[in-house]
Amino acid sequence: MKRLYLVPVRDACNSNCSFCYMKEKKIDVSIPQYMDFDKLEEIIEEIQDEINEVEITGGGEPLIHKEIGRIIELFKAKKIYTKMYTNGFLLKEIPLVDEINLSRVHWDSQINNRFYHSSQQNDLEAVLKHYQKFAKKIRMQTILLKGAIDSADKALEFIERYEDLVDVFMFRTLFPECDLEKEHFVPYFDLNHPKVKMDQTLDAYEGELFFLDTSHKLRKEFYFGVKR
Repeated sequence: MKRLYLVPVRDACNSNCSFCYMKEKKIDVSIPQYMDFDKLEEIIEEIQDEINEVEITGGGEPLIHKEIGRIIELFKAKKIYTKMYTNGFLLKEIPLVDEINLSRVHWDSQINNRFYHSSQQNDLEAVLKHYQKFAKKIRMQTILLKGAIDSADKALEFIERYEDLVDVFMFRTLFPECDLEKEHFVPYFDLNHPKVKMDQTLDAYEGELFFLDTSHKLRKEFYFGVKR
């Protein structure tokens, strides 16, 4: 069985993250900004017996898709394990998902805004409490960056603040091939905590997968456009 990586929004986002790999990509503006639900439904009908998990990710911010609720319901109806990634700056009501992965680089909103550049900065505790109502599991996805969380001690402080609200804390470095924010690069460090995972999934992913973006072209490898 394969995992489906689903990109429902081409590159539109409510943040302008300084470390976003999409900044290095040559965006194909000839493809739609948003995935068409009917086309998605047709594709899923064809591959539903081959997938057992979907990760709704970016591209852009998934929650700005006007039909994100219908997209989630499509996979729920087929009993496909559903994860969704979001920066969490939009507090929306959505159908219950199996996992939500929330992105933050620090607990302090001013430090977050230094890297996210979003006008919708909000209190992380409030975000976590909101999405607890719409997810069976919450994962915190944190890019390690100098000036934010850049040491084991800071990571442990971060965990201590939100341990009661988060199921898994995932820490990762900047993508190896990404040239952005190199001056803020922080390597992986040892962190002994039962809720921690060092997330190296996309550094060298070896599992079988499907990848589907707003071109509605189904691929069997990751594709986020070509480098500029």
